[in-house]
Amino acid sequence: MICDSLQSAQVTGSYWSLCQYPRNIFIKDCEALSSLIPWYAAGQMKRLQELEIRSCSWMREVFEKELMNCHNTNNVDEGSGASTSLTSLPLKNSTTVVAPQLSNLKTVVIYECDLLTHIFTFNALKTLRHLKELKVKRCHRMQVIVKEENKTPSEEEEVVVFPNLETLELDRLPNLKGFFLGMNDFRCPSLVNVMINDCEEWVEFTSGQLETPKLKYVYTGFGKHSLEHGFNFQTTFPTSSKEMHSSFHNLIEINIEKKEDVGRTIIPSNELLQLVKLQQITIEGPCEGLEEVFEVVAVEGSGSSESKTLVPIPNLTQVKLEDVYDLKYLWKSNQWLVLEFPNLTTLSIHNCPELKHVFTCSMIGSLVQLQELHISQCMITEVILKEEEEEEECDAKVNEIILPRLNSIKLQSLWNLKGFCLGKEAFSLPALDTLQIKGCFDITVFTKGHVSTPQLKVIDTDFGICDVKTDVNSFIETKLEEVCTNIITYSSVFFNYIKRVHIIR
Repeated sequence: MICDSLQSAQVTGSYWSLCQYPRNIFIKDCEALSSLIPWYAAGQMKRLQELEIRSCSWMREVFEKELMNCHNTNNVDEGSGASTSLTSLPLKNSTTVVAPQLSNLKTVVIYECDLLTHIFTFNALKTLRHLKELKVKRCHRMQVIVKEENKTPSEEEEVVVFPNLETLELDRLPNLKGFFLGMNDFRCPSLVNVMINDCEEWVEFTSGQLETPKLKYVYTGFGKHSLEHGFNFQTTFPTSSKEMHSSFHNLIEINIEKKEDVGRTIIPSNELLQLVKLQQITIEGPCEGLEEVFEVVAVEGSGSSESKTLVPIPNLTQVKLEDVYDLKYLWKSNQWLVLEFPNLTTLSIHNCPELKHVFTCSMIGSLVQLQELHISQCMITEVILKEEEEEEECDAKVNEIILPRLNSIKLQSLWNLKGFCLGKEAFSLPALDTLQIKGCFDITVFTKGHVSTPQLKVIDTDFGICDVKTDVNSFIETKLEEVCTNIITYSSVFFNYIKRVHIIR
């Protein structure tokens, strides 16, 4: 009996006999394909360099492993009595497996093929010596990239080497458990770029040993991770306390872009001590419901305000927040626990309309490395530095706030800003040479205490670039008086004009 798939193979045999020639194969939106490379063409792919498959929703195999439901190879159609010639096809029997010959394949991209459970079989790995780039995205049933097969004893001990693999991207594969779950060791001496994002079932790269001497970091949906503890980490945004422990201890960068729901906080209070390696935070909204970046939980009875617990985030250098619409605090201060940022150099906040303030009195002293502070389009922000609830105690302890390296302050479109700080502390900003205050229509004073800015010569304002002849507070007061005078003058001129028009009429 000749099965339908075998008859199809005969019809297309002449086409696939040409597989030894193409270097590039690109397939898109082919709903009828259940596999791309048929079994009889698997050994003829030696020239293939680039393979890209997109949106083939019925594809179950990239490389057909065997001829299904075909047990009779006598080339006789029992129903008609006619014979069918298949001499042009390299027929296999029920036990033969044809391994793809992919010795020149350099790039593989698989995108939105929901029925695929794997890409390669173990037998195909031996020929992938030139593979440089492998990207697999949005394949919902993908469980492994390389499927383990029944192996001979020698194959059980074989070390798999990808000598030229440089880039590996595994993105939004919700059922992916690992690259390969067999016990074979893997060596990837050229691997330098790895992204594993939103793979909810991810366990490990391989059950055997993995050598990646050039690979330093791995990128996930939450950020950039070090490899100190291998590939065993959460690849999705943490949504429960169970996931948190594996998400922060090796975290170098937090990069959250355009995620809609990330919860009320990014870093829970019980994980603050795990942030030893964290260097950078970048959050681009909307991030609905996100109210604070660092959760600082007030634990009553843990001590008095005189015995505060100081929690340093020692290596954090940059924080950028943009379009986070529900953000109220970077960290909400309390009298038991204080965050410190001794190496923070750059803080940029843009379009966070619910942000109430930026710093608090208790932690401002730790910002000894802060160089750039840029805040814009935060509509309800009234102050940059907020006095604590225990203002009298804070005032008694802090006579002068020194920010020795702060050289640039830009405050733009802060419509409710009353001042940088409304406390009585003196400010010393010895390095400040750039100050921009634009669109801050309610500002009345920079600070109620004395402010020293010896390097500041001009201020960029709504009135243009203005010389600073005395100090910032006096400059603001002078400009406010000028504005009031101008308003009165313009009002008087306008009133007289109206009177004259009325008399003429």
